[in-house]
Amino acid sequence: MGDKRLAEIVTPEVVTISPDAPVRHGLAVMRDRGISCLIVARDGVPVGIVTERDILWAAAHRGEDFAERHVSDLMTAPVVTVAEDTMVVEAYHLLAKKRLRHLVMVDGAGRVRGVLTQSDLIERLGYDSLSEIKRIEGIMTREVVTAPGGVTVREAVARMAERSISCLIVAREGRPAGIITERDVVRLLAENPRMGRLKLYDIMSCPVVCVEADRPVYEAAMLMKKRRVRRLVVVDDDRRVLGLVTQTDIVRGLESKYVRTLKSALAEKDQALREVGRSLVEKTMFLDNLLRSAEMGIAAMDETWRVTYVNPAAEEIFAERSERLVGRDIREIHIRHGVERAALERGLDAVTPSRSHDFVFSKNRPDGPRRYVARVSGIFDKEGAPGGYVLMVRDDTERCLAAESLEGLTRKLEQLVVERTSDLSAQTRELEEANERLRGMDEIKSAFLSSVSHELRTPLTSLLGFSKLIARDFGRHFKPLAGSDAELVRRGARIEENLRVLTTEGERLARLLNDFLDLSRIESGRMEWRDRPVALAEVVRSAVAAVSGLFDARPEVDLETRLPEVSPVVAADPDRLEQVLLNLIGNAAKFTAVGAVTVSLEAPAPGLARVAVRDTGPGIAPEDRELIFDKFRQVCRDPEGSAPAKGTGLGLAICREIVSHYGGRIWAEPAPGRGAAFVFELPTTESPETAAPVAPPRPVRRDKALVLVVDDDPAVSAFLIQFLEGEGYRVAAAHDGESALAAAERLRPSVITMDMAMPGMDGRAAMEALRRDPELAAIPILVITGHGDAPSQAADVVLRKPLDPDKLLAAIAKLLARRE
Repeated sequence: MGDKRLAEIVTPEVVTISPDAPVRHGLAVMRDRGISCLIVARDGVPVGIVTERDILWAAAHRGEDFAERHVSDLMTAPVVTVAEDTMVVEAYHLLAKKRLRHLVMVDGAGRVRGVLTQSDLIERLGYDSLSEIKRIEGIMTREVVTAPGGVTVREAVARMAERSISCLIVAREGRPAGIITERDVVRLLAENPRMGRLKLYDIMSCPVVCVEADRPVYEAAMLMKKRRVRRLVVVDDDRRVLGLVTQTDIVRGLESKYVRTLKSALAEKDQALREVGRSLVEKTMFLDNLLRSAEMGIAAMDETWRVTYVNPAAEEIFAERSERLVGRDIREIHIRHGVERAALERGLDAVTPSRSHDFVFSKNRPDGPRRYVARVSGIFDKEGAPGGYVLMVRDDTERCLAAESLEGLTRKLEQLVVERTSDLSAQTRELEEANERLRGMDEIKSAFLSSVSHELRTPLTSLLGFSKLIARDFGRHFKPLAGSDAELVRRGARIEENLRVLTTEGERLARLLNDFLDLSRIESGRMEWRDRPVALAEVVRSAVAAVSGLFDARPEVDLETRLPEVSPVVAADPDRLEQVLLNLIGNAAKFTAVGAVTVSLEAPAPGLARVAVRDTGPGIAPEDRELIFDKFRQVCRDPEGSAPAKGTGLGLAICREIVSHYGGRIWAEPAPGRGAAFVFELPTTESPETAAPVAPPRPVRRDKALVLVVDDDPAVSAFLIQFLEGEGYRVAAAHDGESALAAAERLRPSVITMDMAMPGMDGRAAMEALRRDPELAAIPILVITGHGDAPSQAADVVLRKPLDPDKLLAAIAKLLARRE
């Protein structure tokens, strides 16, 4: 720290605010940027500073309307500033002396250039600077202020301001259950300056980040950085509070070390000055040893080209001892070894302070011819007069041989590239063929899913249908027979509960199957989208009505809606939007033990609609808010971590696919106070009048309506016949497309329910034949199918297996009302 300047560790980015700005604007900036202070500046010159502690004091002493005041009423002035070239140790002692947590750095004109914080001193200088501070117990603050969770936020803020402390620990039986810091207060005040009747347990941060007193200080500093906090609660082995360790405590612990560091640096410099003379001698000796051990031949000449020094490598190259070379003209030596005199003299005459002379010569040696590369450079004084020359000679034989070998390898490599290219072309053809096979396998997979869908949905339809049919008939006809017989009443209740469990688990199995098939159809582009102008408020009401039963059995959880008077209109498939809402509301109900689930609709901007589902459950960790939308991803939202995850982990992935299909986006965020909020936005159409409200169907006289049931599965056909007859309809049956056409010609039914997969003439062919017949074309057709593919456009209504009896009755009533 002693040899660094402030500008080297301070980040130049700084957030400023005008002194005339309202405090509420400053609160919002500090909350959004996650910073601990704002520099109050006028024309770039600092006139004050607003810290989290200033905000805390104002909230406690300036009244509930303090957020409407000017920043100048709250700021601390004048502000303590330092220059950019200030030594870090000087800035450190200034922080310690004035008991500050922020120091403003300014340039020569007095304009703001950065802010030095305690985090800068710890993070930018490296954690090795903490190695001398032994344990946390040696620097921690032992006086800790605690409060029960039932204390109001207003009272807690007043207590923090009175004691001038940066945090308040919420303790239960001496153990930390939560913590409220100055930053938490700033965030709360930015959203609600009047604080209301909130309690500490509504806003406290939990769980509390703790550390043991016997841990090294550098571990505490690293934990602060990892968890992005400025303080840790120190606990004993029984998790009882012993004290606090803050960044201020760590910075104070650095002082003794850096005072010693400065003294040591001064002593080292003094010692260095005393050794300068001896160092020069040693360097001279080192240079001589270096030249003598160099593999390159080196010779020094005076300004008249007389040799003054020759190293052993040069002796070997010229095959003469240094005693015979020193004093001789270097040009004479080179001419003697075969260098052309005229060319040598032209080159040597061209040597200047900025230019050297390079040349090549060869010699025959006992081990064969050798090739040498030489360079002559000049030594000139400030006026450009030559003071001597240096000759450097290098044996270049091995490099030339390596170059020839490299050229041969290059030619071989080029040949290998040609061969490899041919191999890659063959592999490309194989990959194309493999890709074609994969596309075929994908088609097989799609057909398999379609077949499996039908094979699973059809028996599920029978199971669910007959369970509901038995439950209805049991409740109507058999349960009253029990009379006052307690044993029969008890057995009847048990039978009804068993039937309810059978229905519930069958519906859950159906939902899991639908999730897999829906995601497969969306990703493959085979999903059927029945888009039309939709009033979002109607979709919300429909979804809320569908899940109201979940909340009727749980009086401790309320289901609330907040809808505008004029509903935004979007172009979408209402069934898919309702699927999104049912998933989000169902998740919120599952994770909310007590409180409320709120569904709201608004238009935050022109051309945009926003739907939010908020709960008061345990919330979602920040690192999981994006991961939960991945396929098969499940995160634990149980506060104790004990509840096992249920479902397939596909619901939210399907929600994102549906919302993205319509050009929208969906995300998770923390709800105000506690809990989680799932929000999605969709683009709206221009005119809200395009989506007219759906008129309720007119009453239909069921005793006169004839329904023709077309299905090749005897179980499904039997269920539909019994169910519809029990609801007052007349029912006829057909087992394939041909018998359906004959029955329709003979009976002229009011409605036809049509299965798609049947032997012989299937449902698609039968519907097309019905639509081609002028006398039968007007009969409404309700498709009941277990296949994932889209049915024919000839269908009026499509219901998927397993079948919901209530939706079946509603669809038939709607078709009959439309025909009348």
